[in-house]
Amino acid sequence: MLMMPQKIFCFHHAGGNAGVYRKWTLNKGEKNFVCVELPGKGTRRREPFVNDFSEILPTLAENIVKVALNKKFTLFGHSMGAAMAFYVANYIEKQFNIHPDKIIAAGRQAPQDEDPSEFKSYMNDDALIAELKKYNATPPEILENKELLQFILPEVRKDYKLNESLIYHGEHVDTPIYLHAGTMDIGATREIMSHWSYVTTQGTKFTEFNGDHFFVLKSSNYQDFLTKGI
Repeated sequence: MLMMPQKIFCFHHAGGNAGVYRKWTLNKGEKNFVCVELPGKGTRRREPFVNDFSEILPTLAENIVKVALNKKFTLFGHSMGAAMAFYVANYIEKQFNIHPDKIIAAGRQAPQDEDPSEFKSYMNDDALIAELKKYNATPPEILENKELLQFILPEVRKDYKLNESLIYHGEHVDTPIYLHAGTMDIGATREIMSHWSYVTTQGTKFTEFNGDHFFVLKSSNYQDFLTKGI
């Protein structure tokens, strides 16, 4: 009997879109990566952007359940996406009595914790540029191009507004959470990420990878790690 590959639904970081994982979908194997595109982002850019995650959560969770086709599936999220994956898992468990095989949370503090060093959407553009520089993910030539920044900064700022809507209200999941962190990511150390253990009844497993906050996208073997198993 032909076995269907397990689906991994992937949620992006603030400032990204589903396209950041697009290359992962090109290699067919034991895992089938499904890139989650939010309204107003990437291929759905013509739709109104929604900056309150609670407004899109029900439809998003329902669509994931439909696409999963009653098969095992994993929810993966990096940075802001890790929190989104957690809240989707909680909603699916409560509303559909379906449990993901696992949640993979990469480079993010636990939902109940706030990162005090993180940029807030009410701050000015200089603070936002400093935030982008801190994470070393935006090419310097872009950060130095004032005309280009006029288009980029408002889009990134909207995502930080969305991120601020991910407010913890005591949610937990009955799904194991696999924690991934970059060795140079001071905002997601083993100690910081250990707090995820308080929001699951099924335990956590921590794995560290060489790199900074964006090791997920920069690593040459991270996708292989996800594909071959955790």
